[in-house]
Amino acid sequence: MISGTPTKRSVLVERTLAKMAARLAEAAGIEPGSPELLALLKLSTEVVERIVWEVVPELAEQIIRENLQELTSRRGAS
Repeated sequence: MISGTPTKRSVLVERTLAKMAARLAEAAGIEPGSPELLALLKLSTEVVERIVWEVVPELAEQIIRENLQELTSRRGAS
């Protein structure tokens, strides 16, 4: 399994986090920039990062293996 943490965030990630903060504030009725919102955003970010670092590589490997198996079986049938 691949493990680790990103060392720097891209502009896209920062923009996504800002949008997520705005939506969380609106959905939860929390004041933007409040300590509650910052805590909720931090928790949400940790969950998303964990999913990306733990689930996505395994899912990608499974998809690659399935595609490789399909390509191999097509080549053998030709």
